[in-house]
Amino acid sequence: MSKQILLYPIVTEKSMSGTDAGRYEFFVVKDSTKLEIKDAVENMFKVKVASVNVLRTHGKKRMRRASIGMTPSRKKAIVSLMPGFKIDIMSNV
Repeated sequence: MSKQILLYPIVTEKSMSGTDAGRYEFFVVKDSTKLEIKDAVENMFKVKVASVNVLRTHGKKRMRRASIGMTPSRKKAIVSLMPGFKIDIMSNV
């Protein structure tokens, strides 16, 4: 029984600048833990993970004409790989 932990990689100019240092960013499931994220990255990309940092982004209020809504809350994981390992994000998007 395996659930999907990694939703999709974050491909922005800022996040891609960290790939030279071996740091990759992913949006992940909100209730996932650091160990689950580490195992998911290691199994999916066949790499060794050095560390996982996690942060939550809370939804913001957005107003469109007369209605007020919220952007979704998300959880982001910044994964640092061991030296010598790389992930080709663009081929797996």
